[in-house]
Amino acid sequence: MTPVKKTALYISVLLTSGCGSLLNSKFESPPVTYPEHWQQQTEEIRNAAIFDWREFADPQLDQWLQQVSAANSDVALAVLRLYRAQLEAEQTGLNRYPSLSTSASTDISRNKSLSGTSELTKTESAKATLAVSYEVDLWGKLARQRDVAGWMQQVSEEDLRAARLMLTRRAAENYWRIALINQKITVSEQSLTYIRETLRLTQSRHRAGSIAGLDVINAQQSVLNQENSLQALRQQYQSVLNEQSVLLNAPPGKILINPQHLPDSPLPVVSPDVPVSVLSRRPDIRSAELNLRAALARVDIKRAEYYPSFSLTGSLGGSSTRLSEFLSNPLAIINAVLDLPLTDWQQRELEISLAHNSYDQQVVQFRQSLYKAMASVDDALSQRQLLIAQETRLRELLYLAQKSERLNEMRYRHGSVAITDWLTAQDTRRRAQLMLDENRYDQLSNLMVLWLETGGAV
Repeated sequence: MTPVKKTALYISVLLTSGCGSLLNSKFESPPVTYPEHWQQQTEEIRNAAIFDWREFADPQLDQWLQQVSAANSDVALAVLRLYRAQLEAEQTGLNRYPSLSTSASTDISRNKSLSGTSELTKTESAKATLAVSYEVDLWGKLARQRDVAGWMQQVSEEDLRAARLMLTRRAAENYWRIALINQKITVSEQSLTYIRETLRLTQSRHRAGSIAGLDVINAQQSVLNQENSLQALRQQYQSVLNEQSVLLNAPPGKILINPQHLPDSPLPVVSPDVPVSVLSRRPDIRSAELNLRAALARVDIKRAEYYPSFSLTGSLGGSSTRLSEFLSNPLAIINAVLDLPLTDWQQRELEISLAHNSYDQQVVQFRQSLYKAMASVDDALSQRQLLIAQETRLRELLYLAQKSERLNEMRYRHGSVAITDWLTAQDTRRRAQLMLDENRYDQLSNLMVLWLETGGAV
C-alpha cells in the first residue's frame, strides 16, 4: 500500500471513529463537602418535596398565582430570551450540514476592429457556478461549539424557571401581605370602636364628678393615636394593591384580589430530612453547572484551533484542495502549523490559558453557589423552628393580655385604677394580637422561601 493510500485510510478511520473525542475533556463535578444532616438519601427521600404545596388548601391563592404567571412582564422577557437562545442553538447546529452557494454573471464587451474602422466586435458570455462546502469536524471543534450552544439554551431555560419561581414568591407574599393588612385594619377598627366607647364612658364619669379631667385627656389621646395607626394601615394597603398592578403588568387603580384574612388552617408540614438532591432542583445551581460545562468545552475549542481545519468543498462535485493536500502529505500541513512564529504560539497559549482561567473561575463560582444554597436552606429551616416557638409564646402572651384587659376594665369601672391602666392593657392586648398575626405571615413567607430555596418542587 502506498503512503498516500495509508494516509487516506488513516484519515478515514479517524473520521469514522470520532477522533474529535481526543479534544473532548471529560466533565467531573467539583468536589463539595455536604453537611452531615444532608447525607440521608433513600430513594423515597430523594424524590420527595420538602413539603406538599397542596397543603396550603387555598384555591384563591392558586388562581392568583396562575393569573400573575400568565401576565407578568419578567416572565415574558425570560420567554423571549429563551426563544433567542433556541434560535442561536439552531444556528450553531447548522455547522453539521453542508452549505450550498450559487453565483451567476454575464459579461458583454465591444472592441474596434484592427483596421481602425468603425466596425465593432461584440462578445457576450454568461457564467453560473454551484458550490457545496462541508467542514470536516476532524478535531471535534464544531461538536463542542454545538455543545456550548445547547448548554446556553438550557441556561436560558433555567433562567425562565428562576423568573417563574421568584414571581411565585413575590405574588404569594403580596397575597398574604394584603390578607395581613386587612386583618390589621379589622383589629384596628375594632380597637378604635372600643376606645371611643371608653372615651364616652370616661366623659360620662367626668361629668358625674367621679373622675378627674386627666382621664378624659388620656382617653382622647388614645383615640387619636389609634386613628393615626388606622390611617397608616390604609396607606400600606394601597401600596400593596399597587404592587399587584406591577405583578400583572397592568395600570394601578383596580383591586384584582383582596383576601380578608390569612389562612387559619394548619400549615404544610416540612420534611425534617433535607436530601442533597434538592440543590440540583435549583435553577441557579443548574445554571452554574451548565456554565461550568460550557467553560470546559470552550477550552477544548481553543485547543482545537491549533489544528488545521478542512472543508469538503468544490463546484459540481469537485473536492477540497486543502483536504487533498492533507491526505496526500499530512506532515506538510502539520509542519506548517508547527512552523508558526513564536509570537503566534504565545498568542495561542495565552488564549488557551485565558479559556482555562474562565473555567477555573466557574469552578469556584459553582462551589460557592452550592455552599450559599446550603446556607440559605439551613437558615430558612432554623428560622422556621424559631417562628414556631415564637407562635407558642405569642399565643400565651395574647391570652394573658386579654385577661389583663378584662381585669383592668373591671377595676376601672369600680374606681380601683386610673384610666391609663385600662388603656395600657388595651394597647398590650392589641399589640399581642398584631404580633401573632405577623408571626403567621412570617411562617407563610418562610414556607415560600423554603419552597424557593429547594428548587420549587411541588
